[in-house]
Amino acid sequence: MIRGYAEQPSPRAGGRVTLRVATDAPEFRVEFHRCGDGLTRHGGSGWLPGRDAPHHPPYADWGRPGTSLAGEPLAPWPEHSFEVPAGWPPGVYVAILVEGDGRGRDRSDPDRSTADGRSARALFVVRPAPDRAPAPILYKLPLLTYHAYNTVDGEPYDAGAGRGQWCLYNHPEDPALPTGVSVHRPGGGTGGTPYDVDNFDPFDPTPRQTYVHWDGRFAAWLEREGYEADFCTDVDLHREGRALLRPYRLMVSAGHDEYWSEAMRDAAEGYVGDGGNIAFFGGNTCWWRVVFHDDVTYSRVGFWHEEGRPENHLTGVSFRNGGERDRDEHPVRVGYRVQHAGHWVYEGTGLRDGDVFGEEEYVVGYECDGADFRRTRSPAVPTCEDGTPRTFTILAVGDAKASGWGFGNAAATLGVYERGGTVFNAATTDWPRALGNRHVARVTRNVLTRLSGGNPPR
Repeated sequence: MIRGYAEQPSPRAGGRVTLRVATDAPEFRVEFHRCGDGLTRHGGSGWLPGRDAPHHPPYADWGRPGTSLAGEPLAPWPEHSFEVPAGWPPGVYVAILVEGDGRGRDRSDPDRSTADGRSARALFVVRPAPDRAPAPILYKLPLLTYHAYNTVDGEPYDAGAGRGQWCLYNHPEDPALPTGVSVHRPGGGTGGTPYDVDNFDPFDPTPRQTYVHWDGRFAAWLEREGYEADFCTDVDLHREGRALLRPYRLMVSAGHDEYWSEAMRDAAEGYVGDGGNIAFFGGNTCWWRVVFHDDVTYSRVGFWHEEGRPENHLTGVSFRNGGERDRDEHPVRVGYRVQHAGHWVYEGTGLRDGDVFGEEEYVVGYECDGADFRRTRSPAVPTCEDGTPRTFTILAVGDAKASGWGFGNAAATLGVYERGGTVFNAATTDWPRALGNRHVARVTRNVLTRLSGGNPPR
């Protein structure tokens, strides 16, 4: 068995990345692959000495000496530092860890066709070198959401033995135990087991809450379409704030970007106020507020709307008026019904008011967000009583009530608002999965091209 993680989730090209790796193999090596439209190998290491190390508690920094839940001392996970060549293009990378037999031969044969895996992988982002001009688009990976669901190996907590792992969804009912989780441990996008790994998606066998399920699809589509983008993580936005966003015309978030800190909110809202643009191609966005206890450990402390700062202020919509679906229980397809078809978002689609798109792909789900609106009025206009900005225009409605699920108003509402800059929201987690639909793809192109500066992709 071999597991590892990147101590710096987003090193710069020309810098270094430190992998913390534990294995029962006598030796191992590393292959670095960039995750674009497929995996592209970008070098690797020779054979390195294998050393095993114990699991630390979920809230700990596994790269430091620690203490087990039973009070035993724990050694830090072994450290291996690697150069990140200046010529590596920005993007998402996965370190594939290959076990050796001690005689210079591979003991394991990991699948190199995918970034996904429950072990033997570590995800990180390569940001551009400081002297490189930024791309028009900055894509933010939801690292905090990945780790909120990360149980490392799926081993449940054993109170009697004082060992085991948990995440933010299955924390033991013991007030004496810290509630946080760390980003310095295996898993978090790949290389670990998500809490809801058995929550099967019939359209995609990859686990939700992993990079490949939503973000990987969107990143691959961006590359195929020729869009230039840099990448970052939640941790970067939390630590660097508005300065991280300032060089970019557009920040993009996709899939399931559920966990946000106050520093992240402040940076994103300030960026829009200064004229920056954000496109959310996801759902259940900015649902939980988190606080950091140190550089790497965070806890969730409540829903944003209960903290007096509704997520709608940033995103335009909320999970409170959307919903969550299990297609096994609610197999009715839900697409988006168009309104205001003359809006620039729909340019070139050929769609007219009342048309429905994305229905065959179940574009609305697995989780979706909505703005409150009066169902007796057509076209739908937000009431703005839930925190939705008064400039928000609902451009499409996906009626979740038709499939028997949903919260509040129970409708996904795709839309856009302006407040200095422009914020677009597709309001459904599965938008990246539906990019094969020509209307979904054209809307995405329209949003990316306009909000990143008006230029088509290369």
